[in-house]
Amino acid sequence: MKSTRKVVLLIMTMVMIVTCSVTAQAATVRGKYPTRKGTILVTSDFYLGLIPTGHAAIVYNRNYVVEAVAKGVILGRNNWMNTRREVYGLTVKKTSSGQDAYAADWAYRQRGKKYNFNYFNTSTRNKFYCSQLVWAAFYDNFRINLDTWRFGKAVHPMELVYSGYTSTIFYYHR
Repeated sequence: MKSTRKVVLLIMTMVMIVTCSVTAQAATVRGKYPTRKGTILVTSDFYLGLIPTGHAAIVYNRNYVVEAVAKGVILGRNNWMNTRREVYGLTVKKTSSGQDAYAADWAYRQRGKKYNFNYFNTSTRNKFYCSQLVWAAFYDNFRINLDTWRFGKAVHPMELVYSGYTSTIFYYHR
């Protein structure tokens, strides 16, 4: 019993030390936070701190992003620097700002559609998961495939970062 308490105390102490050292570190910021319509936002944050799902959205304006969440495609707040530990801002290399805005408008028109829990079914347009929505906005409209081979047929949010067709214009980590 005493040894169990000691182990628990040791673990708690280690967690506190790690937490304090992480919190004490200054945030890394490169570039200006994206508010331009059509810019892609990606986070590698883990769901519940455990599952490496990440998340992706497309900027609609300075206050809102279009994103697919569990309740479907919605207009969410463009405040990722306040709500995420890590944020990438991406631009697609072969598009103009007008085309990026068109992709954002296309994503906006998908609002109200359900969430796609079948991550390997990227061909459906009746429902979307987050990175599928962003990927489809550029693939369907401009035939630019932001997907990579890393997750097979599924489009993981971080693939948008790793794609040879995107450039990172903003990075934040706290």
